[in-house]
Amino acid sequence: MFIGTDIVEVERIERAISVSGRAFLQRVFTEREIKKIDAQHPNYERAAGFWAAKESMVKAIGLGFREGIRFHDMEVEHDKYGCPCFVLRGRLREHLAEKK
Repeated sequence: MFIGTDIVEVERIERAISVSGRAFLQRVFTEREIKKIDAQHPNYERAAGFWAAKESMVKAIGLGFREGIRFHDMEVEHDKYGCPCFVLRGRLREHLAEKK
């Protein structure tokens, strides 16, 4: 695993949501993440943070969105201290299990 970072302009995510609406949200975020973003009155900063976290994850594993890895394979959560963490699923989880 490598170190992954990502910076995204909040305005870029705001434009994507404004143009594509729910289609963008559903393509990139899980239903739980969408509830946290609040699709009716979007919190663009939160959406941008989730986006950057997911981009950082795929950079850290060194694959990007290849080999069947999708945005929905990772869900941004927060631990009991409020620190961000991931719930992993699908091909991403399988890939990381193979690396052990």
